[in-house]
Amino acid sequence: MSVSFHSAFRFAVLCLSSSAVLGACSSKAPEEPEFDHGLKKPLVRKLREDLAEEPCDKAKAQQLGQLLLDTGDTKGLTRVTDTFGEKCGPNLVLLQLSYTANARAGEKEQALKAATGLVTAQPDNASYRVWRGLALESLGRTEESAADLQKAFDLQPGQRPILNALVKAYDAQGKSCEALAAYQRFVEKAKPSEAKSAEVQEQLQERASKTSCPAAESAAPEAAKAP
Repeated sequence: MSVSFHSAFRFAVLCLSSSAVLGACSSKAPEEPEFDHGLKKPLVRKLREDLAEEPCDKAKAQQLGQLLLDTGDTKGLTRVTDTFGEKCGPNLVLLQLSYTANARAGEKEQALKAATGLVTAQPDNASYRVWRGLALESLGRTEESAADLQKAFDLQPGQRPILNALVKAYDAQGKSCEALAAYQRFVEKAKPSEAKSAEVQEQLQERASKTSCPAAESAAPEAAKAP
């Protein structure tokens, strides 16, 4: 939670009237109000104390991370994740929690940071690639987003949600041939019930009819095989 304008103004007046002569206000910004964790406050405090003694206790760090997510303390969760990573190495559970919290809160850069940590730790995890692709998309970085989503699709070409995200990214860039190629590959790799669904076949036929790229030549015959 950021300090309000009025709080900052009162702090400035206090400095000018009482302690500026001593230099007490020249370098230290006002502290943010403590986050209200409600009934979870005692447990949050206890876990923080325990981690101060044993900073690399993975189980307690993850328990604290989950509590901070549940209580909506996104900044606190981000700090726990960063601190643990700096002292003990990346923790996938904390990074997952941090991504989830920041994505929900609209903290796009922090969500991207967490997703990048996950991709770095497990570059062949399709889900993490999708998460980073979506984070990049939210920041308007469409080409980078498409690259991550394409990698996710390469890893799991039969997954419809990944196809949808990838096609959306290509459509945003006007890359109709790439979008059509993704549909064609999905039809080859997906379960028959998915590949032959009316929606997929309609999209395939429509995109093939509107493109002049080489991939379109095989799209119509493939679509025609639908029952």
